[in-house]
Amino acid sequence: MKEYVKLTIENAIGTIEFFHPKSNSLPSHILEELASTITATGEDNNIIVVILKSAGEKIFCAGASFDELVAIDN
Repeated sequence: MKEYVKLTIENAIGTIEFFHPKSNSLPSHILEELASTITATGEDNNIIVVILKSAGEKIFCAGASFDELVAIDN
């Protein structure tokens, strides 16, 4: 399955769902898209509840992308 961030709105409830094939890790581009979606949802007066969920099984979120963290050069 390909990585994604999506927003669905039903009955004034915004559900933001994200997925990344590596245990729902958050590489910077997914984290930026997730942050942008959360901000836009918070500014929408038609949404009164926001649910954040991850797709996939077992793991909600592994955290930052390990591949990106090890690539950081001090």
